[in-house]
Amino acid sequence: LNTFPMISGYYTALERTMFVGEVDDASLRIWEANVAAHEYGMSLLRPGASCAEVTQKINAFLAERDLLQYRTFGYGHSFGVLSHYYGREAGLELREDIDTILQPGMVISMEPMLTIAQGQPGAGGYREHDILLITRDGNEDITGYPYGPAFNVVG
Repeated sequence: LNTFPMISGYYTALERTMFVGEVDDASLRIWEANVAAHEYGMSLLRPGASCAEVTQKINAFLAERDLLQYRTFGYGHSFGVLSHYYGREAGLELREDIDTILQPGMVISMEPMLTIAQGQPGAGGYREHDILLITRDGNEDITGYPYGPAFNVVG
């Protein structure tokens, strides 16, 4: 599931892994690991944390589970104003090369994604995506839509 609403230049997004019918064991293992990385990543988003530090910790989390090689790109980015001329603010992306320090009032996504190639067990894409507001003492998840296998197996 991927939605991307925009009103007057302000935008947000919602992405969820979903399965129709039953989930095979390999897919469930990868999906649950991605959900765990998502939750771990959200726990790291607080004032004083750097984008690079958050990224390195999630990389280590996935490496411990032998899944880092399936990561596709960064783990999140700024949200709010978007212009098709300028794009979004690259200085607030959860990547290894971004040293921006998170501060209260910033709005950022947490969206780890794993992509398993066709023909491999668990083939497909896995992504959970929440929008968080950095607060004085942590963050507030403002998405309000459930994620994970308990909620998103349909049919």
